[in-house]
Amino acid sequence: MLSKTDNDITFGDLIKIDNSKMDLSYVKQSFNWHKYNAIHIAKITADNNHSDNYKPPKKEKWDGYNATFDIQESGLKKLEAEFISMAKNTFDDKQIWQYKDSVDENTLVLYIEIPDIRLSAPLESSRINQNINGRSYTQNAGSMVLKAIILDGESNEVIATSIDRATAHDNWRLNTQVFNWSDVRTIFQSWANALKNAIFQIYLKHQEYHFHLGTFMINNNKTQ
Repeated sequence: MLSKTDNDITFGDLIKIDNSKMDLSYVKQSFNWHKYNAIHIAKITADNNHSDNYKPPKKEKWDGYNATFDIQESGLKKLEAEFISMAKNTFDDKQIWQYKDSVDENTLVLYIEIPDIRLSAPLESSRINQNINGRSYTQNAGSMVLKAIILDGESNEVIATSIDRATAHDNWRLNTQVFNWSDVRTIFQSWANALKNAIFQIYLKHQEYHFHLGTFMINNNKTQ
């Protein structure tokens, strides 16, 4: 019977991946990665939580007292839906691993968190100058973090984790609509491709690992 609850998640021995496309990645290399043919996002959460060292940009006097750097709940939900949509497009029927809405023993199960969303200017809807063609000029681009945990669909054992911060392009620096969805989709596409490529790299490493293990066992048997 497949495990379904967060309480059933277990962490095995994970090793750091060198030269990962993400900022930091760990994987259980000895796991049987060849059995998987699908991925599924079990849970995705986007929120306004920030790291302890976060300091919001300075608000200008023309932005108004109520100007905020926090995404509204509707925007967070849209972020979540956009990421799932991007994952389905990336892991389509032309890939080794295809997106599924169900889970079985051959499924990689993903838990995704998108925290620490740092806008470069207050949300357009919260600024008092939004209706007089007001623009926001900032020194830095916006950014957000992706945290991903990959589980075995049968045991719920964590077999890989990854974390990455992506920075937006110039259209988060000078804008009339701060939260630019074309920029978000570009970031999400990059993350989805990075996840796909990381899984493929692990797949190849697993092949190499078992090839060397098999060669060692054959040579060891010959010497006995």
